[in-house]
Amino acid sequence: MTQVELNGTTYDLKMTFKALKAFGIVKNDFENTTQKIGNIVMGIVGGDVFALMEALTALSGKSEKEVQNDIEASDDLQPAFDAVENLLQSSPMTKKAVGMVLEPMKEAFKDIDKKMVAEVKKA
Repeated sequence: MTQVELNGTTYDLKMTFKALKAFGIVKNDFENTTQKIGNIVMGIVGGDVFALMEALTALSGKSEKEVQNDIEASDDLQPAFDAVENLLQSSPMTKKAVGMVLEPMKEAFKDIDKKMVAEVKKA
């Protein structure tokens, strides 16, 4: 189990079949599963607070309203993003699928960053 504290609330994060279903992952649908895992990972790696809210809700069992309130009141969300990313990478239930999409996605984000820096320098 992974733990992260957000706005004074401790979140016990655990990958379960219930969490996978909350992410929209269904059995016997590899294409859908890969796409859903990719979207989750992209949101977490990209810093999308809505992806973080969805992940914390699914992985902790806390209500979306409670998670939203903690996110809005938090001064630093990076530990929560890191905890979710680490859990997705290490859980036996998601490790293989995440491994297929994570590195190419991180490389794509690096390329986007390089292009943005180059455009800013031109201006």
